Amino acid sequence: MTIIRLFKPFAFFIPVVTVVSLCIFGCSSELEPGNDSLSDRLSIEEINAKRGDACDCISNTIAKLDAFTVKMNSGEYKKSSDLNSALIVAMNGCMTPTGHQEADAAWSVSMSGCESFLSIRESMMLVSQTAALLKQAEQEELFKQTGGASGSAEILNRLSNKNK
Repeated sequence: MTIIRLFKPFAFFIPVVTVVSLCIFGCSSELEPGNDSLSDRLSIEEINAKRGDACDCISNTIAKLDAFTVKMNSGEYKKSSDLNSALIVAMNGCMTPTGHQEADAAWSVSMSGCESFLSIRESMMLVSQTAALLKQAEQEELFKQTGGASGSAEILNRLSNKNK
């Protein structure tokens, strides 16, 4: 409850920032050569027109996100990294950032005007809470494995002695 109260003023922007951040940092593929010059020549409107309608994008993504949420609630994802990887796959498509900052920002603004944006925002808040719980459980498990060691040298010593 405390975490939710801290972020309540930013609740509108958290899902958008989360989606964009996860897609940007979670993707390991590089842009193809020549895409930079193409995106420089295209206007923001042209770049976002290729994505389609923002509200249709959200509607299509909600269906994928609902399927993801069912799996998440069933406990299929045991690690936060697994949850994040699956979320990237679920959000892939029209919500994936292009790498053009102005176009991506304009796209986020146009999506926020859709009626179904509240549904996706609520789903993203649920995902965020679940990811935080998984991360906390992972940290507690690491703490148990290290025997409560506080310094990195102490942790490494305990881990190396544990295998002997």
